[in-house]
Amino acid sequence: MFRLIVLDIDGTLLDPSDIVTPVVRDAISQARALGVEVALATGRRLRSTRPVVEELGIALPLVVHNGALVWDTAHDRPLHQAPFDRPTLALVTQTAREHELGLMLIRSPQSGERIVLTDTPGQASALLEAALATRPGDSERLPPDALPDLPDVLTIDLFAPEERLRPVSAMLAERGLELYHAGPLEWDANPPYWAANVHMPGTSKASGVAMLAQRLGITLADVLAVGDGENDLPLLEAAGLGVAMGNAAPHVKARAAAVVRGHDEDGVAEAIERFVLQPLRESGRPLPLRRSD
Repeated sequence: MFRLIVLDIDGTLLDPSDIVTPVVRDAISQARALGVEVALATGRRLRSTRPVVEELGIALPLVVHNGALVWDTAHDRPLHQAPFDRPTLALVTQTAREHELGLMLIRSPQSGERIVLTDTPGQASALLEAALATRPGDSERLPPDALPDLPDVLTIDLFAPEERLRPVSAMLAERGLELYHAGPLEWDANPPYWAANVHMPGTSKASGVAMLAQRLGITLADVLAVGDGENDLPLLEAAGLGVAMGNAAPHVKARAAAVVRGHDEDGVAEAIERFVLQPLRESGRPLPLRRSD
């Protein structure tokens, strides 16, 4: 009997028009009425996750920045953060510049989740400026040698065509960094650009949800996780049951324990019904959570 449902947002909770459908909303409400907690886990920043929470009208716990930040929405405070230390920040930023990758750093909510750019050679500079225009919030441009001194960077985004990005990602992964790829991006570039979200070693949606589960007095074995992306894989494989959306990439579906319909067919509602609501109804006993402070 699962005690916590953790949902990815883009390509999972949200349908193709970026809304939570009434069917999905109702399934979430039914699970919560039966004593099952629901949380969101996303690569998004806190700033861009808040509107989804407001749309749902529920103070859901949040795992954002791919697990680098766990946020208590009810009390509007951080529960856990995993910022880059100085040596690792220097390693990533220097490697990105040496290989002429687009480079974007995102700081913690305590710094307003400011986006930090630096001088970037080639086409990536203009593309980053265009990408920045789609991200609300403050930004700043710093010289490269100032980047390692930032104390609260939660995510580093690297941008380049896939054939240039993947080898650099592999180098950083060998040094223990956590990286999650997405693409091709909807940028006007030829060849298309891809992104890699980079985080401190050991940082993932699984690590963030594990911290949240501990505070709820449960373990990852009590978690039903639903997602569609590469950044969902650590959680899908660590959870009690990892469910891939029908719109997920083949390699994500291959590593999940179950697959449901896509986000265009209320796949989240299917997952909640099959693996939470139906078993709970058959058991006849709601399972209220015991929270630890």
